[in-house]
Amino acid sequence: LSVKSISASGDNGNPASYAIDNNLSTRWSEDGVGSWITADLGTRNTVCSISIAWYMGSDRVYSFSIATSSDGSNYITQYSGKSSGTTTNSETYNFYDTNARYLKITVNGNTQNTFASISELDIFGSYSSDLTSPTIAITSPSAGSTVAAGSIAAKGTASDNNGGGTG
Repeated sequence: LSVKSISASGDNGNPASYAIDNNLSTRWSEDGVGSWITADLGTRNTVCSISIAWYMGSDRVYSFSIATSSDGSNYITQYSGKSSGTTTNSETYNFYDTNARYLKITVNGNTQNTFASISELDIFGSYSSDLTSPTIAITSPSAGSTVAAGSIAAKGTASDNNGGGTG
């Protein structure tokens, strides 16, 4: 899922934007137990997992939690645990599908110090198929019209529960 904006409790010269720049050589970091980073998806989405590449993730085990929110104020913890401590590549953390706009990762230190350091953060949603058939109405030519053989220009409207339009 696309992150529209990102914020954090602070940084030590490594801003939150570095956690979503697709560059494992940069990172967001902040010293202090309880440091957090929050991603805003812009709209509510069905979210089912996130991947985190931890800075020095093959040398440190990070303690953290993942929480989601629809309004940016009231958060529900979806996952709480520890990183593996075995890789600098992304690790995926799954949780039940939830409808959310905001995701907050709170880091409670690591096995070497009290820093929170995330090299990359990716958020994933689940796909649900659209099972509602669209409605279609022909507006031109009108019902019962007689038309000459050949090409016919038709106009109409179509819509469904995911949007609509004319054409």
